Amino acid sequence: MGLLALSVALAAAQPAAELPAENEIEVIANRLRDWRGTWRVRDGAVSCKTKRSTGDREIDALGCGAMVTCMTPLAPQWQEIEDADLPKAELETRLNGLLQAAKVSDCFGTAREQSIAALVAARRSKRT
Repeated sequence: MGLLALSVALAAAQPAAELPAENEIEVIANRLRDWRGTWRVRDGAVSCKTKRSTGDREIDALGCGAMVTCMTPLAPQWQEIEDADLPKAELETRLNGLLQAAKVSDCFGTAREQSIAALVAARRSKRT
């Protein structure tokens, strides 16, 4: 009986095996899929605000970070189109054309992937 108690105590004292980084990346990516945010260009600067949080500020920051990273190079063009006083339909057509030409959707995906990997690495380094 003493040996059994010792075995249980040793098992409890050992740290739990850490999940592979790929699992953590997948978990964060899944949580980020539910995140919603909005961005805007004001006075040439891009800002972002979370509308539907993941419940984790660091993950929410990844969503906004991707938006700001990808939209900042387009801010001057975006501002110029918005300032052109165009009819609403023309304004939307030009803004959407700018987003498509710049492949902003691809940029968002790449920026998110890179920031998720960086967050996983940072969180792992804090645990060790």
